[in-house]
Amino acid sequence: MAAFDDADASSGSSPLSVAVVGEHGSGKTHVLGAAYQNVCRRGYFFPVILHISDFWSGIAKTYLEGLRQPGPDGRSQLTRWLNRLTKRLELSQEQEERLTNRHTLAKPLLDEIIERLELVAPRWGQESRHAARALILLGAGDAEARDIADSYLTGDEESVPGERIQWGILPTVRPAKQRVQAISRLLALTGPTLLTIDQIDELTARSARGTGDVEPEAIQVLDQFMVGLMDLRDTTARTATVVACQPHSWERIRRFAIGSALDRFEQPEVRLDRIPSPEVGRALIAAWFAPRYEKAGFHPPYPTWPVLPDAFDEVVRVNARQLLQTVRRHVQSCLDSGQLREMTALSEDRAPASTVPAMSTLSALDEKYATLVATADIRDAVQPETENSRMAEILEGTLNCYAIEQARPFEVAPRPGGNPWFHAQLRLPPDGSDVEQSWSFRAIATSSPPASQRVLKRLQDSAGLDPEFPHRRAYVLRTGNWPTNTPKAGQRLAAFRKAGGVVIDRVSPEDLKVFAALTQLRNAMDPEFDRWLRARRPAGKTTLFRTVFGNPSSPVDGPAPEPEPPPDAVQPLFGWPPVDPDSEPLDDLETDEPPTLPLGTTEHGTEVHGSLLSLRKHTAVFAGSGSGKTVLLRRLIEECALQGVSSIVLDPNNDLARLGDPWPAPPPGWRPGDETRAERYLRDTEVVVWTPRIEGGRPLSFRPLPDLAALVDDPDEFGQALETAVAALAPRARVDSATAKADRAQALLREVLTEFAHRGGGDLEAFLDLLADLPEGITSFSRAGTVATELAETLRAAVINDPLFGGRGTMFDPATLLTPTAGKRARVSVISLVGLPGEHQRQGFVNQLQMALFAWIKNNPAGDRPLGGLFVMDEAQTLAPSGAMTACTASTLALVSQARKYGLGLVFATQAPKGIHNRIVGNTATQYFGFINSPVQVAAAKEMAARRGSSVMDISRLNAGEFYLVTEGEPFRRVSSPMSLSHHPSSALTPEEVVTRARLGR
Repeated sequence: MAAFDDADASSGSSPLSVAVVGEHGSGKTHVLGAAYQNVCRRGYFFPVILHISDFWSGIAKTYLEGLRQPGPDGRSQLTRWLNRLTKRLELSQEQEERLTNRHTLAKPLLDEIIERLELVAPRWGQESRHAARALILLGAGDAEARDIADSYLTGDEESVPGERIQWGILPTVRPAKQRVQAISRLLALTGPTLLTIDQIDELTARSARGTGDVEPEAIQVLDQFMVGLMDLRDTTARTATVVACQPHSWERIRRFAIGSALDRFEQPEVRLDRIPSPEVGRALIAAWFAPRYEKAGFHPPYPTWPVLPDAFDEVVRVNARQLLQTVRRHVQSCLDSGQLREMTALSEDRAPASTVPAMSTLSALDEKYATLVATADIRDAVQPETENSRMAEILEGTLNCYAIEQARPFEVAPRPGGNPWFHAQLRLPPDGSDVEQSWSFRAIATSSPPASQRVLKRLQDSAGLDPEFPHRRAYVLRTGNWPTNTPKAGQRLAAFRKAGGVVIDRVSPEDLKVFAALTQLRNAMDPEFDRWLRARRPAGKTTLFRTVFGNPSSPVDGPAPEPEPPPDAVQPLFGWPPVDPDSEPLDDLETDEPPTLPLGTTEHGTEVHGSLLSLRKHTAVFAGSGSGKTVLLRRLIEECALQGVSSIVLDPNNDLARLGDPWPAPPPGWRPGDETRAERYLRDTEVVVWTPRIEGGRPLSFRPLPDLAALVDDPDEFGQALETAVAALAPRARVDSATAKADRAQALLREVLTEFAHRGGGDLEAFLDLLADLPEGITSFSRAGTVATELAETLRAAVINDPLFGGRGTMFDPATLLTPTAGKRARVSVISLVGLPGEHQRQGFVNQLQMALFAWIKNNPAGDRPLGGLFVMDEAQTLAPSGAMTACTASTLALVSQARKYGLGLVFATQAPKGIHNRIVGNTATQYFGFINSPVQVAAAKEMAARRGSSVMDISRLNAGEFYLVTEGEPFRRVSSPMSLSHHPSSALTPEEVVTRARLGR
């Protein structure tokens, strides 16, 4: 607050920035919230939305969203700025009335106000006049004018040429840093600003120098962030900047700071630690209880009741969040059991009692709820004119209900006003991690293409979507017929999905009726409402919330009366389906803990587990024949399937096609609970065997040409797709050599493909028809017709000779291979290579598969799931060896370096550690070293292990199923891997048996 006072007293410059440093749970975010209450009375408050791709765009969008947010008095900061501006400019009463009460503004009035601004503040008024016009229009009553202003301030291009000029606004886009400077100066004319930057710990952790798993772009991102952070003080006016982070993050910032950059920060920084004394602990809990008791009209026997004052003697061992969580658990236990117990010590960590609320106390609410659902009117929620108020109301109310149902410390963002960037947002503060999780929701009912595109972009920006930050999620709820078939709409939608956004194409009316009923029931403030929510779980059982959050935890009481889910429920995304309400729930999905996989058991009997999230950083298995390598791969695939994660598995040796077979009898290697897990795996997983180039089985083929016609309006995207198409066709047309003739042929292909796209495109056959009968005017090459005919004939021969290229069989689509059918949780697609006997054939096939998979995951990232899918490559040394480049080396390296961003896990297995490309090894965070007896490979394995801190001296004496395991942040451990859940006999299938399985679907 002293820094804010300095900003208030300043005539223009910004004071030194402040760092608030403390471990998670120490109260950093709470301190910033407390400052907010004080700041809004005198100035402006903006909590920064950290955008990884562009620091200054994130700051600019923070200002715009913050201006819309209501303050403690219910008015938005934009309204307060306009009121203060009228006083500063000494406007007439009529001008003030039109400026501050959302009237429609005329350009002459806007011109008068800007002239007055330039007179009162000559330098800042002149330099910021375009931003001033836009900010004033942002508060006007004309929706079209507000959209024009918003597009300028967010840095968008004009939707209609010349629409800004009519308001005197610059038509070109200013850089984000200049927009920040202009907005900051305009705010500074009427008061100081507090700018807070929180939740940066994951960024600094990912970019920590000195660790072995840091990508260059991560270092670059932190460098850009640091440069922006140090420039903030010089760019903004009368602005106090506060950075809140953990100690390790602050130390990394200090190390990254250049020269005297840290001179822009106050020294020493503010340090938050554990609760210093019992008195402070008692004061904290008393302050937490006080407003709740006041609202209930209750006078407790003592301020911390029912936590006895002596219980706080242990408080110096915990931080603020841990204390609040402990007290919450005790309170919840009392509520669930219906019995009051005073808490005598913080070490009383009682689980909530299992006493079931009496049915009679809840049946009245059951009846009221059923009536409200049956009579709910949701028309206002799906109308463009009213969705911003009504949809925001019922989404916010239902998210509050969901937080109570789950008994977790969720926070629901205040309901936004005006034309909001999101309708509702749920947050989960950090607890044992460095980051806050968030789920943002925005409905779109408009039929206007520009309006729907702006909404998508604003939601993406306000949610801070980035594939690198999967804890930020955003969902568009399509309630109207907003168009997606225009080039710009398609590009905007693709960008939203690529960043991690999810489109719910059809929101169930039954869900909306439940939302409306719950909101109305919550507003009635029935004293039994919270208990009813925890017993019934109505919000968590809706189709939308099951899709977003997964299956709700088990209710305390019997099933809630709820409407039936619609038959056209939301389709699963990226191989992680929403839980089928009629299937038996998996224990793994009922816990609040992150899903884990059993990796093995140590010599002392300790189970070693890994998280699904860790598989994003890839796994390598180095082990020879007889080591148990195949069993290990099978169990990894099976455990992922149990968690709802689908897999694509390359099977070069015919020993993975049995992944859907049950054991005839429980095998000796099973552990307690494995029999039940095997039943669940076989029941809930479908295993599909694919046989490229074998039509008698289940063949696969590739689309030789991308959809060029859909990209002609985007020069960059079209250029990339065109180069991909030429690169795919040139080898088949035998013109991929470094000769002048080949260069001319490729140029001709490029010109004909361009013409083909502008004519509407089509499949390969349509392109070959155009190529064989070349129209005049496409090219200026001499003998173009003859060359084109030869190219067409050569490509037709390739279609005949190679079924994969010709398109016979199922077209390869990762969505098909990773999406289970209804009633199943996961699909395991085993791609047998029996139809590709030669190494060159296999390498060419895998190259096409990986290019298609890479393109698909970029447009379909895992989003809010820890892992979206698994790709398993056995015998990896034959596909991406350490020596000469193969046809699939480049695509393998591209996949291994980039797939983690989009949520695809990779598993590489090889008998030859020395034979696999070293960049693959360097990009695997989890590594297994099993039995190897070749001296050359043993030496290579020991060298690799030495880099990770172990000698693995007895690797040549390990038994089957024994491995040395190293995971990120953990030392080497010798483990025994679990037996597979599916049948794994000693002999592999014959090629004929594989083909039969593929054909029969078993």
